[in-house]
Amino acid sequence: MRGRRRFLASLLAWLPWAAIGPTTAGRAEAVDASMRLTLDAVADTIVPRDADPGAVDVGVPARILARLTNDPDGQRLYREGLAVVEAMARRGGAVSFRALDPTAREGMLLSLGRGDEPARRFYQRVRRDVLSLYWASAAGQRTVGYRPLREGYPDYAEPPATSRTRPR
Repeated sequence: MRGRRRFLASLLAWLPWAAIGPTTAGRAEAVDASMRLTLDAVADTIVPRDADPGAVDVGVPARILARLTNDPDGQRLYREGLAVVEAMARRGGAVSFRALDPTAREGMLLSLGRGDEPARRFYQRVRRDVLSLYWASAAGQRTVGYRPLREGYPDYAEPPATSRTRPR
């Protein structure tokens, strides 16, 4: 079984950092309670808990649903994508996606990326959403040792002197 960081690193190559943004207010239900549990399992598969908190621990699924409140197309994509994930799990003999072991879940999600257009779009969107919201969280930043600057960029205006000789 691949390690968590190796799996995350393979996903990070596709992460569009511009997707990090504020959540929306309001509470229109983007997915039903059963699909919410599937979303939790998907988020947990993408960023599982190990020595560090995982996506579910830092509230990524709730933040995804908050973002979807004013995004009817996103809601539809998530409902359809989560239904596909559940159907794939059942076709494979599992009671649900949540019932699969982590390796089987990971394989199933990766297969979505090689599937038809709707499956690929869902996989790309859910992966982007989970990763961007996780890495934007304080726990995600601690996981990779990122410490945001408290103010400004001190050396930006005055870069350090280099050993190169200046032209005469």
